[in-house]
Amino acid sequence: MEIVREQFLQGKPVILIDPEREVEADFVYPAELITPEIVEFVTKYGKGLFCVVGPESELMERGFFKLPSNYGANYFVPVDFPSTKLATGIPASERAVTCNKLADRNTILKDYKYPGHVILIGASSFSKRKGHSESSVELVRMAGFSPYSVIVEILDEKGDSHNLEYAYDIGKRFGLTVLTIPEVWWEYVRRVQLVTVKARAFFPTKFGTFEIVSFENELDFKEHFALVKKYWGVPLVRIHSECVTGDCLSSLRCDCGSQLERALEMIYASGGILLYLRQEGRGIGLAWKVAAYELQDKGIDTYDANVQLGFKPDERDYAIAAQMLKALGATEIKLLTNNPDKVTQLEAYGVVVRERVPLFGKLNKHNLRYIKTKVEKFAHKIDVSNLNVEG
Repeated sequence: MEIVREQFLQGKPVILIDPEREVEADFVYPAELITPEIVEFVTKYGKGLFCVVGPESELMERGFFKLPSNYGANYFVPVDFPSTKLATGIPASERAVTCNKLADRNTILKDYKYPGHVILIGASSFSKRKGHSESSVELVRMAGFSPYSVIVEILDEKGDSHNLEYAYDIGKRFGLTVLTIPEVWWEYVRRVQLVTVKARAFFPTKFGTFEIVSFENELDFKEHFALVKKYWGVPLVRIHSECVTGDCLSSLRCDCGSQLERALEMIYASGGILLYLRQEGRGIGLAWKVAAYELQDKGIDTYDANVQLGFKPDERDYAIAAQMLKALGATEIKLLTNNPDKVTQLEAYGVVVRERVPLFGKLNKHNLRYIKTKVEKFAHKIDVSNLNVEG
């Protein structure tokens, strides 16, 4: 983030790419720093809409109001700051002043003329929407500036806003930092703690007595929880994704229930933490999971079933796990998993994984293909040849 801050201070915008949702690239620059020269640069080489984005709640508090028709966007009334009696709001110098003033939270709607020439957009919570609006606001905030960004879409020579190769070329040509929204999200999760402990209670189980912990969650707003057995040093941690069919109904189609039981036994024995995450069916939910079962009954494996239903093979994001661990004071862990993606994601979110500890569930004739698919398509570290098939 220090590199981004330094680039802004040098008068250079960042190029921010949305590689998944919009597949577009925007110039981003702090509204409080923008100058006529930067206005000219981003409009000349961006060519898209010139907008200032700020936190929606703050804009409302300052008196700005939304346009009645937004077609799914979050546009507020466009404004000009009347820097002189003759100001029209059109020149680059006047638009720069309007941007600067919008970043000044002491100004309110009555200080502006409207409708004007600077388009105003309200950003919602980054946790709820990962678009250019939200990510640009958090990017300039994390760089140490007022959370008001100037954004302009980058269009190529033909006016196409989806040419990401062209955006990368622009970055290389002018020596600009190029970031993606997922990269901003990772940094956001590392820097901003959105999960805190809500309550703790005594929790006896057939595996032994644990402490059950609930959380206030402003990250994904779901009711995840943890079971904790007192530990010393680096805790053994299991991140277990909800599987109501396996955990509660003893399904033989997967190994989830047996993995959960084994994890609780191991954590009770050595001390540690089990995080129970509400992301059923690798993140697609129970109804879609049953739809995936239907496809599997026709011979399709779990990887391709999710894809045919329009999802990624695995939709899970372990940002919430990283934040829960930090809320519990565990920033270095031994991770009980066969899934290398958990290790990669946790480390990207700032949790140090000292060791990966294998975890084997029960193998039976109903889940054999499921487990083989984990190995062959999800790269799970399981030696199937050493597991005994039951039933």
